[in-house]
Amino acid sequence: MHAKVSSKPKPATAPVRDAQTVRELLAVAAAEFATRGFGGARLEEIAREAGITRAMIYYYFSGREGLYVAVLEDAYRAIWQAEHELDTRALSPEEALRRLVEFRVDYYIRNPTFVALVAIENQHEARFLKRSRSTVLAAAPSLEHTAAVLARGQSDGVFRQDINVVDLYQVIVSLGFFNVSNRHTFGAIFGRRTTDASHVRQFVADVVLRYVAAQPPGVPPASSRRKRRPGVS
Repeated sequence: MHAKVSSKPKPATAPVRDAQTVRELLAVAAAEFATRGFGGARLEEIAREAGITRAMIYYYFSGREGLYVAVLEDAYRAIWQAEHELDTRALSPEEALRRLVEFRVDYYIRNPTFVALVAIENQHEARFLKRSRSTVLAAAPSLEHTAAVLARGQSDGVFRQDINVVDLYQVIVSLGFFNVSNRHTFGAIFGRRTTDASHVRQFVADVVLRYVAAQPPGVPPASSRRKRRPGVS
């Protein structure tokens, strides 16, 4: 007797989620979203550049929104990982903080796509980023390096005791980020070149270090001083 051969077609095998393909796809998508925004990015173009089909984007990320959120997660993960890997333990608190500031300035200059993505997501009021649980959960650990350097400086008496780590982080990020996010308008008006990294690193680090510096003996912290009007004691 001949064995019966089933005429039923075998179900199609789902494509394997290859890590290298996903990395390449995220890199291509990041450039497209950074250039054209969330709504203007073309999935067909992303797929073509990544060497895959449009259907594969839906398989990996369920569509435009899923891909965009994955791009944001990957972008934040990259900068936080790079910052985490900085070894500042052998440096003095002042030198360590300067190193963190210089890292931020350099990273933004080398990664304008990241700056563009953040700017675009701010236009959306972080609507998509808020849906990323992994990025929200990683926010606190991303402060650890800065917090450790700040704590050392406070313990050594070289940094002010009333500095909040989120405030310090905001100052560092703001000054470094502005240098790239506003490079075209600021450069057109004042002739400042973003690529002049050495100058920007120097003055941004100086500003941050002066902000955290411990006050001279007998001088109260700036936050506790009251402004006095002329003639009022």
